[in-house]
This record gives sequence, structure tokens and C-alpha cells, in this order.
Amino acid sequence: MTTQPAYDAFLSYNSLDHAVVERISRELGTRQCKCFIDRWYLQPGRDWVEALEQALSSSRSVVMFVGPNEMGRWQQRERAWALDRLAGATNFPVIPVLLPGCQPPLGFMKQLMWVDLRDDPGNKEQLDFLAAAIRGETIDRSGKPEPRATICPFRGLLPFREEDAEFFFGRKAYTDKLVGLVRMHSLVGVVGASGSGKSSVVRAGLVPRLRHADDGTVWDILTMIPKDNPLHSLADVFLPLVEPEFVGD
Repeated sequence: MTTQPAYDAFLSYNSLDHAVVERISRELGTRQCKCFIDRWYLQPGRDWVEALEQALSSSRSVVMFVGPNEMGRWQQRERAWALDRLAGATNFPVIPVLLPGCQPPLGFMKQLMWVDLRDDPGNKEQLDFLAAAIRGETIDRSGKPEPRATICPFRGLLPFREEDAEFFFGRKAYTDKLVGLVRMHSLVGVVGASGSGKSSVVRAGLVPRLRHADDGTVWDILTMIPKDNPLHSLADVFLPLVEPEFVGD
């Protein structure tokens, strides 16, 4: 007997984008799509890591929201899980959705159909297309603009991120050295002139190598930008580790 999925879609998003994602989830509900969104279904006192894994396993698709706050640390794990399942299942959609103000990740754009809500998260036509994609239906989009055609594949002065790793080249020697050092030392400093590529080699070189190493290690990656108050910025990135229920509040 085949068990029916509990959810039509698992919604993966950065907690900072929760408000717009919740609005979209309600719109999908009016289109007969039952969506898992952690804020609605995770129960207090339950192991939320286990609950997320169960929800991912019992969903017929994954919708990856990309907003102005980049992809969150748990979202990176959900993305890896979803793409791994996609590789082994032809009927498991992974659907990236572009939110207003986002900088689209380049790494998996080449193989997936995007839903573009950058101009209007309430765009009826795009939401209808998203709901149909979740249900596995085919919609004729001939003559419609292709989101990928509007995106420049060059980061310019912006650093490459983990999700841009497939487009990051020319720093293999540095990456190999960093991987070896990190495995031997608990603290490794990367020093260089401004604009020399320090952030890119760590985020798009080192981090993907660590995360995908076949040694059973699970890496929790936190990215902190000092801004005007470095201590507050540091506290902001560590807070979700000790108080997950406060994320995004």
C-alpha cells in the first residue's frame, strides 16, 4: 500500500522572510495546496530537527524561497536534502521562488524552473503557476519571460556565497589548504586585503567542501557581518542556536 504524502509542499525559507512566506502559504492554501511551514506545525517541546526531517520526508515537493536575506543555515541543509532526493526521483519537484529584493543563487538555477515573485509576491499568475508546479501539473509558459534571462551570472564586487559554489573558480589551491587547516585546528584566520576574495573562498570554497565531505560530520555554518555594532551582530547569529523559538521575531 502506498502512503499518501502528508503535505503537498515543504516551504523552505530564511526565518527573516517568514512574513511574506506565510502570506504566500495562505494563497497556496486557497489553491488546494497543503503546505508545511515550520511556524504552523512544529509543536513546543518536540525535537524540531526530527520534526523537520519527518516533514521533508512526507512532502511531495519542496519550495525554496530566496529572499533579500540570503539562504539561512537550516535552509542550506534543506536544500541539500531536497536536491539529493530530486536526483533519485523524477516526480519530486524542487521549486525555487524569487522574493522581492533577493540576489538569486546561481548554483542550481541551470536545472530548475523558477517562479518569479520579485515584483509582486501576490502576483496571481505566478502563484497559479507555483500551485500547479507543486501539484506536478504542466502549464504552457511559451511567450512568458524566463526569470534566468534577467539575472547576471557575475557577482561583481559581491562575495560568492555557498549557494554560488558551482560558479566559483580559480581558488582551488587556497580551498584545499583551508580544508586541511580547519580539520587540524579549531581556529583558522583568513587574512587579506579588502576585495581580495577572503569571503568568497571561505563561503563558496571551504564551506561546501566541508558540508559535502563523506566523513559523517555535520557542520553548522554561521555567517556574521560586523556592521555598526559587532557584538550585537555576533549575538544575532548565535541566538538561533540557543533559542530557536525566537528566530525571526
